Order: sequence, then structure tokens, then C-alpha cells
Amino acid sequence: MYNISKLISPCQFKKILAVLPTPKQKRRGRKRIEKSALLNGILQVLFNGVPWGKIADCGAGYASCWRYFNKLQKRGKLKLIYETLALKKTDIIEGAIDTTTATSFRFKNMVGFDGKHKKYGTKISVFSDKNGLPADVNFGKGNIHDTAFITSHLKKTAGKRLKTLNLDKGYTSVDFRRKMRNHGTKVNMEIRSGDYIRKRGPKFRFDKVKYQVRFQIERLNAWLKNFWRIRIRREYNPAMFKAFVYLALIIILMRN
Repeated sequence: MYNISKLISPCQFKKILAVLPTPKQKRRGRKRIEKSALLNGILQVLFNGVPWGKIADCGAGYASCWRYFNKLQKRGKLKLIYETLALKKTDIIEGAIDTTTATSFRFKNMVGFDGKHKKYGTKISVFSDKNGLPADVNFGKGNIHDTAFITSHLKKTAGKRLKTLNLDKGYTSVDFRRKMRNHGTKVNMEIRSGDYIRKRGPKFRFDKVKYQVRFQIERLNAWLKNFWRIRIRREYNPAMFKAFVYLALIIILMRN
């Protein structure tokens, strides 16, 4: 039996096990496999990036593990669990947005060439709170500009108070900064040389002290890339790749 404590602590394993639905037992037919064995196999794929057919002995066959994970994805359970946890554990009074690109094969759906990193991949845009926890996540092709994800993040987190939004230089946009300022949100980003030179009126201020917390979203992206199934996308179906990301974010939220 594979020792899952090599990948995750027993306490976190029990917490994840408690929020996942239990496979229903039919009146007739063989007995359902225990949920702990199924989760053991799924976590091996997520952490180690091994193919489903190469998972170590966990008390369940690889086909059973894949079938259970596929049902969770189709019913939207992982997304629902993540959104519920994010609503309870995050506070976006001060947040940050950044993207990371998962290297991918040239699949037809949700894959594009990222010119910045010179590779084909799928972009994962994360909105983190003041403590570096994932409050929202969005997905897109590698060739989509980072600014395209901001509107979706703000819509999903509507109703929450956002006072300061820390962004890097790649999100530079005068119209966006003015729009957010009218909504009572300060966009805190470092100004590149040559930006806003000919603009009249007061310039945008940059708070270096508050910007120092931006390292937390970089840490969050590093945590995501620590899961090998997310670092390299091997799923042809984008929904399955998203399901792995949601499961990884659930684990990150469970740690804190």
C-alpha cells in the first residue's frame, strides 16, 4: 500500500476526505471501493504527475480512481468545494493578480503560444488575498494577455471590499486605473520609464511598503507549479486540467 504521508500530512488527507462525496453503494453489484483508496491514487497523479496506469498500489485500481475523479469533475464538485473554502478563508481587502503558464502539448482547446516564456501552454490567472491565499482562479490560452483576466476576477469577487490591488508592470493601463479609482480601489503598481509622461494632472502613486506583500502571489504560483500534474498539462480535455487545479487549490487552502 502506498504511503500517502510522503505527499501530504495525515491531518490534511482527512480534511480533504471529509469534504469529498462518498461513492454511493448500489443494492446489487460489487461493493464500492473506499474513498480513502480512491483519493490516494488521485493524489499520486496530482503530486507526482504519473500516468493513471502507473500509480502505485493504493487499494484501488487506476480505472476506479480515474472514474471517481471524472465524476467529481463532471458534477462540478471540486469547483464548488474550492469556491466554498475560498469564500470562508480569504479576505481580499488587499489583493494581487498574477498569471502562470502551464506547459502543454499543442492541444486544440485552451492552448496558445506564450511569447513571453516562449512555449505553448495554458495560462492560470490567480487572484490572491492579503495572506497569499487563492480567492479566485481563471483559465485561458497561453497567447491571451494578462489584463484580459482582470474583469472576470472582479466579477467573481463582486460584493467584497477591495481597497488595494497590487499588480506588476505588465498590467499597465491608464483607463483601468482610473476606473478602479472611481470604484474606491487603488491600483498599486510600479510605473515603467516612459509611462504617463504626457498625462496632465497628478500622477499615480506607488506604495513600496504595500507592494512588498506581492511576493505572496509569486509564492502561490510556486505552490501550484509544485504539483507536477499542473506544471505540465497532459489532459486533452480542459475540464480535467481545471479539476486538477481546483484540487490543488483546495489542498493549499486546507494547509492554512
